[in-house]
Amino acid sequence: MKLPKNISAIIFDLDGTLLDSLDAWADSDKIFLAEQNIPYDPIISEKLKTMHFVSAAQFFIDELGVKEPLEKVMARINEIIEHKYCHEVAAKPFVREYMEQCAKKGIAMCAATSNLKTLAASALKNNGLDGFTEFLLTSDEVGSGKDNPDIFYICAERLGALPENTAVFEDSLHAAETAAKAGFFTVGVFDSHYAAEFDRLKSVCNMTVKSFGELLE
Repeated sequence: MKLPKNISAIIFDLDGTLLDSLDAWADSDKIFLAEQNIPYDPIISEKLKTMHFVSAAQFFIDELGVKEPLEKVMARINEIIEHKYCHEVAAKPFVREYMEQCAKKGIAMCAATSNLKTLAASALKNNGLDGFTEFLLTSDEVGSGKDNPDIFYICAERLGALPENTAVFEDSLHAAETAAKAGFFTVGVFDSHYAAEFDRLKSVCNMTVKSFGELLE
């Protein structure tokens, strides 16, 4: 399976796309709530996974009754998740090989994430992927989430490519929908956390893969 020949740039999402990292967030939710003596329910992580970091921390306070100030909640969650991103989060199979293949073809690459920049940068570096990306851009830096196409437009401009010549790799339906509506070539990447949405992802994206191995030549 190949990208169209007109694709000269790629914008990669990180969590659930390049990185097998979504379990890390659910595990961090469990650890943090256990410290607060609050029962954990998987539905909590489902609600949190599309939120920005600050919004997620506020959710613990507003909806789950955490009695700590926002700054302290953010600091502790960041401490837990930072350890996981620095020591446990791994790249998905064949990601490195595919990025090497793209680099040899002269395709410009970057990463765009709703995650914190420190966490994203650590995971890219620890998995040896940072050398393939020209830059890393976060939703916080842009000022909007992936329900808004600004992050994709800015990435494409910095990569020197038009949307129609840029592929966006995403595992989440809402982000893929945003990129598709904005005129980007979209590649849906399967992640078990979004398995129930994969059929809908197929209908939104130009192509989908269950593994980066399908893209190797």
